[in-house]
Amino acid sequence: MKKLFSLILSLTFVVSAFAFSPANAENPHGKKMGQVFEKRLNLTDKQKEKAKVIHKKGHNEMKPVMDKMMAKRKEIMLIKKDETLSETQKQEKIDALSNEMKELGKQAADIRKKNSKEFEKILNKKQKKELEKMKSEGRANFEKKHPPRKPYDMFGAPEFWNKKPLFPPVQTQPVPKPIPQEK
Repeated sequence: MKKLFSLILSLTFVVSAFAFSPANAENPHGKKMGQVFEKRLNLTDKQKEKAKVIHKKGHNEMKPVMDKMMAKRKEIMLIKKDETLSETQKQEKIDALSNEMKELGKQAADIRKKNSKEFEKILNKKQKKELEKMKSEGRANFEKKHPPRKPYDMFGAPEFWNKKPLFPPVQTQPVPKPIPQEK
């Protein structure tokens, strides 16, 4: 469960980093979303230029972190395929790499927060208000598409909950006490 969660977390970071990278600028959907973003915030040409510089700088900071995460992920895949290691050795190595990936994920999140704050500095009060409105709309859309789930519902119930006992419980009836006989 812990491995699956860390894998999902790391994939989320990688996908988000590459989805908004300048290398992905040819993506018509990404370009369209950027235009909607600029139009809705009503950015001036000067703000657009500053935003591009911030985005480029953030991408340059994020790239080494994402490259390290990709290398760790590849290492994990190689460890899983390695037949010379025992299961416990594999698990120890995978856990160590997963912890390193979590730290890299935290670094990536810090970079994103820093870039977001830097971007917000170039906005005026009206634009900041509109940005907050856009964020709340985005959260509402996410919650609408991803309703809250019961614990373990996302991955199914843990195996031990679904297993039937090996031996059905034995129903024992109390043994009647012998009635003392009179002599």
